[in-house]
Amino acid sequence: MDRGICYDKAKWHYDGDFPPELPPSQGFVHTGMFLSWLASRDLLADALSADAEAIRTRQHTGAQVFQRWVGVLTSDMLTAEGNAFARHYYASEAGAGEYLHDYFNLFDDLPSVYHVPDTWENAAQVLAVMDERYAEWQAGRSDAQSSGRGEE
Repeated sequence: MDRGICYDKAKWHYDGDFPPELPPSQGFVHTGMFLSWLASRDLLADALSADAEAIRTRQHTGAQVFQRWVGVLTSDMLTAEGNAFARHYYASEAGAGEYLHDYFNLFDDLPSVYHVPDTWENAAQVLAVMDERYAEWQAGRSDAQSSGRGEE
């Protein structure tokens, strides 16, 4: 990969327009749930296999692992496939990708997305939506390759 990508930093959230009544740890939750999905699909870099296993076995939530990573998610932390999907779904060239849109819609009954509790039940909802988006993305890539257009 020719240039690294910083997909997200928790400080962009808890140092930004963040509800003052919440602890900064809530700024790690939405990206942590994205990490949980990456870990569950073996899309984290090999160097992070222990963290991926801790998430898969529910020793730690994705948000807890993201905190241990000092709240930074970069392209060198993902596999090639993980990066391709993250570029498409999590962070597009135009800014935020569809992930935040889907996440907001899942939890639109809360005062803000930062109010989403870091629970396995909530993560399961996010992971189910991500599985759908991943399948759609893979189908689109297959269609593009078979028509000679190549990948995104």
